[in-house]
Amino acid sequence: MKQTCKYHPAEQANWFCSHDGILFCDDCVAIEESGDRARCFLCNKPVSAVGRRIAQDPFWRILSHFVEYPFAREPMLLALVACLPLGLLPPDLAGFGIAAGLGVLLGGMGAAMAEQTINGQMRPPGIRAVLTADPWPAGVQQWLLFALACIGTGYAYVYLGMIMGSLVALAVWLVLPAFLLELHIGGSLLNVLFQPQRPFGHMFTVGVDYFIAWGVLFGLFTAGAILASILHDLLPHLVGWPLAGMVAAWMYFMTMHLVGYLACQHREALGYLTVATELTERRRRNRRPEDDRRMRVLLQEGRFDKVVSLYKLRLEKRKQDLGLTEQYERILQALGRDEERLELADDYLGLLLKDDQPYRVLELLKRYRETDPAFKPGTAQLTWDVAQLLAENGQQKLAVNLLQDLHKRAPTWPQLPAAYLFIARLLKNEFNLPGKAEQYIRFVETRFREPKNQDLARACREELGLARA
Repeated sequence: MKQTCKYHPAEQANWFCSHDGILFCDDCVAIEESGDRARCFLCNKPVSAVGRRIAQDPFWRILSHFVEYPFAREPMLLALVACLPLGLLPPDLAGFGIAAGLGVLLGGMGAAMAEQTINGQMRPPGIRAVLTADPWPAGVQQWLLFALACIGTGYAYVYLGMIMGSLVALAVWLVLPAFLLELHIGGSLLNVLFQPQRPFGHMFTVGVDYFIAWGVLFGLFTAGAILASILHDLLPHLVGWPLAGMVAAWMYFMTMHLVGYLACQHREALGYLTVATELTERRRRNRRPEDDRRMRVLLQEGRFDKVVSLYKLRLEKRKQDLGLTEQYERILQALGRDEERLELADDYLGLLLKDDQPYRVLELLKRYRETDPAFKPGTAQLTWDVAQLLAENGQQKLAVNLLQDLHKRAPTWPQLPAAYLFIARLLKNEFNLPGKAEQYIRFVETRFREPKNQDLARACREELGLARA
């Protein structure tokens, strides 16, 4: 059964935390640069690598799977199409050559089987796998090499006898899987022929598993050859040859699946970069920052206090980070931690103003006022900036509300006269309350005696048409 990540059910689990008892994918742990050690985002303790089941079970423990593997619908249909014309071929060397040519139809499927197995998928590929050009270059060469080996071994049995023929078959099956594997990796038969040390090196790289596979494949080939010869001898040529071809197709598909399985188990040692490993490396390069991934895991696990603490620590170092502040505010709102949201309000509003996002300032202020109807920005300057923004966007009443009693909160703030005269203008022009406007102008005249402020008050009176009593 496929083991999947707890937080990404579609992803293969590659790590296990014994402390929390959770399976993780690569995105849910902190992986060191070497790629072989990782730490849990939840408890920060080392996690152990989880090998895929396909890479853990020796193939001889699931040998029945390999025997049954080629009997899937798509491979059998393809084999039937390739083998039906065999009954019309002559039983001589020319007939064998034509049969091998027809068998090229199986090459693409065999290569697709090997590739899919190397990527950890134990089900045969569908017909779509052979409708693309990718598997055919290697697949055709692999099939021709396989067919040549089978035809040569068959003639060795006929002309050299059972004992010598068996020795030839043993030698062929010793090297054939390694050559098929090298064709899949290198993609060219010429390279294999001119660099024979590479496939022979694969034999020792895979090690004991390869030599056990050698014995198994030789035994299965011998059994298949006996069955094919019996079918050919006992049944009419029109029927016997297609059935013998089906046995050969079964042997080919099973061999390619087993070769892919060995490559999957030892792909790092073979230096074979599969589609799966390419995808893993691409994801690792494009992965979001570790802090973001840690936050996501903690949130999904429900460790909200830890999330809030980490956000506070990050904001201490990145106070001017608008994106991080926005994330933190949303987390606090989702958790219903209103007091902490209001504590963050001044920083958030200030960053939005600095980033020239007035529409978001208004929307955020509305949310804060819904949480606390008496909310006002914590500093006089921020209150003044937000009030001017409100007035410019048709919310003069709220602007006046924010600026009222500002002298009690910030009695020494230098812009206090300008703010109160601003209130006076709003009261007279927007609400037609000249009496209230007069009170604010008089407050400035009596409280702030500097000539500059007196001039401002006088100019405001003249602008509003309010004569001095």
